[in-house]
Amino acid sequence: MGKALAFIGQLAILALVSFGLHFLLQSITKHLPLWDSAYMQLWQIYALQFLLSALLIFAVVGIGKSMPQNLGFLFLGFLTLKLVINYFAISSALKTSTADDFFKYNFLAVFFLFMFFDVYVTYRVLNQSHSS
Repeated sequence: MGKALAFIGQLAILALVSFGLHFLLQSITKHLPLWDSAYMQLWQIYALQFLLSALLIFAVVGIGKSMPQNLGFLFLGFLTLKLVINYFAISSALKTSTADDFFKYNFLAVFFLFMFFDVYVTYRVLNQSHSS
């Protein structure tokens, strides 16, 4: 549980810093008014990705202790589930015209940021389970 909370802390720092920088960049480039017509707000995108990554962290750390040989399969399963949930979350925005490209690109950037963190967590747990 301690490792999971440490990873959650790192995730929270990543989310807050990247959200702040993202918001600052949007305000500097005068793109903040575009969020008024977007399918989801910027903070909602970050909240969704944070929750999904937190679930993945608890699963990876929990399974990493009991069944480290199956950790890769668990990660692939949770990553697939995360992709499906994200698809359903923005499916209506994907069906719209190119006017919502602003939202799509921002969502994709946040998704990849959190996915890279998920890979980092899994890598760390895999290396700790193999070295033990």
